[in-house]
Amino acid sequence: MKCILKLLVFTILIYSQLTSAELSENSLISQEDANFAQNYIGRFMQKDSDYVISLVDPELADELTPELLEKMLSHLPEGNLLSTELIGSEAQATNDTWIGNFIFEYHFEGGWALANAAIKRSEGKTTIIGLNVYKTLASQKELNRFTLSDKSHLHYLVLAMTIISPIFILITLVVCIRTPLQKRKWLWILFILFSVGAIKLNWTTGAYQVKLLSFQLFGGGAVSASEHAPLILTAGFPLGAIIFWFKRRSLIGQNKKTEQNQLELKESNNSV
Repeated sequence: MKCILKLLVFTILIYSQLTSAELSENSLISQEDANFAQNYIGRFMQKDSDYVISLVDPELADELTPELLEKMLSHLPEGNLLSTELIGSEAQATNDTWIGNFIFEYHFEGGWALANAAIKRSEGKTTIIGLNVYKTLASQKELNRFTLSDKSHLHYLVLAMTIISPIFILITLVVCIRTPLQKRKWLWILFILFSVGAIKLNWTTGAYQVKLLSFQLFGGGAVSASEHAPLILTAGFPLGAIIFWFKRRSLIGQNKKTEQNQLELKESNNSV
């Protein structure tokens, strides 16, 4: 029993470490990189087209023209800029090339906008390989705020599964640990811990993805990269837990029969 409990605790700790690792900051990104990207977008908003074009990577030099920059600027809301906030960043490094992407949220008097700059650093030279501007209806915090209003039936179904499946698995897990099983109890515990298949749902947009070959620890979860990002729900089918309840009575019966046979064998040996 102690070994089983230790295995369960170890599994939970590993799961929590993996979950937190997904949300941790990228060590490949520095504040200097973020400041560079913010300054570049700022110069773009100030209509400094010469500076903006001078840093564009040679592969994109023909695409990012002054006319295109002017058209992109038209997507910005009217009025003075009230605030700027870095809401997302990612980076990757391969050999001698580093690529980083930075997303900023801008609040103007006339509304909200997103802008991102993708930076490439190779052989000591820094260039821009991506620049985009999007006008949004509200701040990302507001757009991605968790709410139950105006949601589809699929939203409510996946939310219910995300809540019920882990609870059902945990209850089944406790019952399994307390059920007298002499053989393969640890296999039943592993079988119960993981759900089979999964449906992932973006709570903000309603976009979903079904994965048949997927194993979800504890049968479900909810994660958001930040307060600006949408909540992603994941719900799995607790196949192992369901099968255990169907098999529990027969497993107990088999255990009792095994104990009875062992007892009869012991009494037979003692009588001899």
